[in-house]
Amino acid sequence: MIAAGGLLVLVALGYLLLRGQAAGHGHAADRRLESDERAYEKWVNGVAAGLGDRPAVVILEPDALAQLNGCPDNAQRQARLQMLSYAVKTLQTTSDQVYLDAGHSNWVPAGQMAARLRAADVAQAYGFALNVSNFDATGREIGYATELDRDLGMAKRFVVDTSRNGKGSAGGRVHRAGGSISRAMPGAGGGALASQLFIDSHAQAANWVRAHPGDSRVQEIGQRIANQPTAKWFGAWSGDITAAVSGYTLAASTEHKVPVLVAYDMPHLDCGGSSAAGARQWCNPPGRQLGSVPQVLDDRGDMGLWIKAPGESDGGCGVGAGTQAGEFSPVIATDLITGRSRVAVNHCGWAAWGACWLGVRHTGNDAVCCAR
Repeated sequence: MIAAGGLLVLVALGYLLLRGQAAGHGHAADRRLESDERAYEKWVNGVAAGLGDRPAVVILEPDALAQLNGCPDNAQRQARLQMLSYAVKTLQTTSDQVYLDAGHSNWVPAGQMAARLRAADVAQAYGFALNVSNFDATGREIGYATELDRDLGMAKRFVVDTSRNGKGSAGGRVHRAGGSISRAMPGAGGGALASQLFIDSHAQAANWVRAHPGDSRVQEIGQRIANQPTAKWFGAWSGDITAAVSGYTLAASTEHKVPVLVAYDMPHLDCGGSSAAGARQWCNPPGRQLGSVPQVLDDRGDMGLWIKAPGESDGGCGVGAGTQAGEFSPVIATDLITGRSRVAVNHCGWAAWGACWLGVRHTGNDAVCCAR
């Protein structure tokens, strides 16, 4: 039997042990955050070195601010804001235009997003980017940009990803912002802008066109997609980031063109959460269509750009079942050109379609359901 005094000592020792373990976990988490910050700053410095003094448009960290509330504790949120602030201050120069990603109109309310942008030092960036890899209509995003400017208390430039928003997003709410649509001037300066931007002859769409000269889809994909200026994404897969960015911007500079780059290397982007929520709306949804080609949207110089390359898959889902994220698919590309899905549910067996939705490959008569 343990005496009362002995029990008190055991309880006290147990409490101290648990407290020590919690403190140890906390210190380990702090060290991981510090390590992430150092690694990210090194990567950003590499991007900056690759850019040099050559002009470029840089889209900074898609989804990083929109997914901020997925980070479970304040230390992670503050670390992310500090990393974005560092990237803004490092990459924004007199020759480069840095646009900090701000999600889209159907994601985070404008007031909340404005506070996040402010905390990440958007004031020192050229502006913010909207609708990256998404499908919302341009007018809706212009309305959201107007609200962000109002809540920021400053007029920042913006860009909208128009690569796949020709029909808007499925199930999106109507976004109203008084007087905002008057800022849009569809077609204004479109040709002039597109002619200034770099077209990568080694982009996946261009490579596919060269590799399939006898394919009936080559002409349309070549004219409608491969021959348009599209952003190039840089991240952990890019290897030596300085060499990769330098090579790309040098190729553009040689042609006297301005490249559009996406810097995408935020550690633990979803903060351990799932990015699958709402996948049917964002992951290769059927019935989407190419949007307007890169063009100036208004008299301030705000732009519609192709930031997500049309035809490159969002993952093995929707009309891209059987593909990998980032892989070029002529089926997805053709669907975006025509605005309709070639593969329809009633053209496939229900079991085959369901399996394809999950990314299972098929052969024989059901192969078209998983066509790439």
